[in-house]
Amino acid sequence: MIQRSGISVRIRPTTKNGTTRFVLDYRVKGQRKLIWRSTMAKAKAEANKAIDAITEGQAEVLNLKSADAHAYTRARAALNGIEKGIDTVAEEYAEAYRLLAGRASILEACRDWLKRNAVELPKITVAAAVEQLKKHAETDGKSNDRQKQLAAALDAFAIAFNQEVQTLTPKMVADYLTALPFRERTKRNHRDTLGFFNRWLVMRGYLAKMTDWLDGVQTYTARKLGEIEILSAEEMRRLIAAADERILPLIVIGGFAGLRHAEIARLDWQDIDLEDGFIEVKAQHAKTDTRRIVPLKANLKAFLAPIAKKSGKIITVVNTTKQLLKAAADTGDVANEVEALEWKHNALRHTYISARVAECGDVPRVADEAGNSPQVIRTNYLKRMRPAAAAEWFAIAPPPKAML
Repeated sequence: MIQRSGISVRIRPTTKNGTTRFVLDYRVKGQRKLIWRSTMAKAKAEANKAIDAITEGQAEVLNLKSADAHAYTRARAALNGIEKGIDTVAEEYAEAYRLLAGRASILEACRDWLKRNAVELPKITVAAAVEQLKKHAETDGKSNDRQKQLAAALDAFAIAFNQEVQTLTPKMVADYLTALPFRERTKRNHRDTLGFFNRWLVMRGYLAKMTDWLDGVQTYTARKLGEIEILSAEEMRRLIAAADERILPLIVIGGFAGLRHAEIARLDWQDIDLEDGFIEVKAQHAKTDTRRIVPLKANLKAFLAPIAKKSGKIITVVNTTKQLLKAAADTGDVANEVEALEWKHNALRHTYISARVAECGDVPRVADEAGNSPQVIRTNYLKRMRPAAAAEWFAIAPPPKAML
């Protein structure tokens, strides 16, 4: 295809009786015109001649009225030096006009863009930027859990996009999130992390101001779908009996104070006041970055008092999940045909919140103690429990030997 001055001449090869010739296909005065040439070079030369001839007599060819002919001539003059046809320019202008919807002129939008992008941005690949962000998070003192969260989401993102950050678009990010083989809550976490990465890149000058990878990208709900699982008092007793002493504090604090596993792992013995009866979850240890005070139930105090220290980490094992799964597996007794408990994810916190609400009937109060909003408590954690079952839950005590 030869395209110049808004005029297009298509060239296509055609073979007949073993001989290849090149056909010029274009329109003049609304009539289709076909010209054959023996070589591509001759066809291109003829195409350029045709365009020149048409351009010279353009007004006549188009059969325009006087006012339209003058408008067309002015339009052609305005496009001098621009290698785009009038039809293409008109389409792009119309699309830009519709996008702005009267909020600004096209010239105003262009000048604003040039102002914000006047400085050439440094180029960096997604992988290199991810490594910089991870080092920044480490030197900035981000928690190990936060560093792991960033690495888990962004390392995979870097593998998926082996390109420079400024070449990414919201559509590419949307397609990436859609293809992730995760549940909606996990996709939400990934989306939030990519939004944080986007803002960090803007702050560091790797992306232009106002760049938003999440513009128009689907949001995902944080609500947990499916049944809210809790433990019975009997299941908790079996779990406590089978637990290793290194993981026992996590089980009882999770079940009788409702702290998140990660929050318990960050606790120091200095954060637990056995005398006044409360646990302090410091802001830097809380998921919500907000300090809160959690009441210390009498049975929890009985579990912790014999093993309490003045200071030091309460949980010393690295892989808490492995130890919790082991504790659940150890509740089984093959010889006596007792089936092991199946570990229920987040069931300790679910059960505490359900029992605490059944006990006091005050959802906002429990939400404050748990570090959530009342709405999230109702949708994600709360399962109906009778006051008698709640009383039995908070009456679970350590075995006599643990109190010696």
